[in-house]
Amino acid sequence: MNTKISNKGFASIIFFSAQAMFLGVGIPQILNSSKQSSIFSILLGSIIGIIVLGFFIKLYDYEKDFDIFHKIEKIYGKNIGNIINFILIILFLVYFIYTLWSMQIYIQNKYLDKTPAIIILILFLLPIVYAVNKGIKAISKVSLFLFFISIIEILLSIFGLTNFIEFDNFKPFFNNSIFSVIKDAIYFASYSLTPTFLMYIIPKNNIGNCNLFNKNLYKFYIFLCIDFFLLFTFLIGIFGIDLAKLFYYPEFTLIKKINYFNFIQHIENILSTQWMFSLYITATMCLLFIKKYLNNKKLDKKYIYYPIILISLVISTILFKDTTIGFQITKNYYVYIYTIPIILLIIISLIIIKIKKSK
Repeated sequence: MNTKISNKGFASIIFFSAQAMFLGVGIPQILNSSKQSSIFSILLGSIIGIIVLGFFIKLYDYEKDFDIFHKIEKIYGKNIGNIINFILIILFLVYFIYTLWSMQIYIQNKYLDKTPAIIILILFLLPIVYAVNKGIKAISKVSLFLFFISIIEILLSIFGLTNFIEFDNFKPFFNNSIFSVIKDAIYFASYSLTPTFLMYIIPKNNIGNCNLFNKNLYKFYIFLCIDFFLLFTFLIGIFGIDLAKLFYYPEFTLIKKINYFNFIQHIENILSTQWMFSLYITATMCLLFIKKYLNNKKLDKKYIYYPIILISLVISTILFKDTTIGFQITKNYYVYIYTIPIILLIIISLIIIKIKKSK
């Protein structure tokens, strides 16, 4: 952790972690709720997200040599800080298990339907554990490399889908209540920004070119918002809302339509890897978050860290009875379990910091 990472590598991790909750959950939820107005929910959610990202940056600027665990102990005191840190570890351990489950379900549904879940997860976990053992510098380099691959995939998708858009599918405009649009805008911001809390384990002084930090963070987040705006535009413009909201993975179904030069077909397996990159980077950061906490507490990896990985592996294979139940639970409770506590923690921390400085 004492080796500086590039601010672009840092921002690319946020780009990927911000997408993880949309796979199978966020996109169908917004489509079903806001319908044709979904694109307006994305626009409004992007504005809300930029504001929340400002709070994220403000807390990052406090005690730049500290990771989040030491920051919380300094802000709230050692006793209360230890309790808060332990709760955070439980939250992101559950999130880590969910990420493993989501990857397993996605791969089984789209690629390896005959392969046992445990085999898929072992193959998925091995590069995660390896990356975590290599440290944040290696993770950021991998993330930045995957980001450039994702840009190529996004551009290929745009060029391959534009001709299929039918503008009549966007009608009628504003056919839903403003309440639904605002609610889904909040969901978009919460799904995309709550996982960024994982980045607090990297002290700001460990990031190179800090003078470009804020600028690159906003640039990568705005690029993410544009990506989702285009995704919802294509989903509604090509399928129509009645069909688009029926799919479990509408983004995968969408790129199935791409056909270059009338003979290059079935490239969805390549173009859909962006979503696997997102789950991989998010799971890696969750595990790094847990490992950093254990290191701070000087707890033996053999007796806690590796058993946590094995337990997470087992639980993720039996987490939900079926996909529908899993996505429904995530959709209904994610905001209350993760977003509200974490946003409140950031805001309350900023208020306490301001009060301490004023004294």
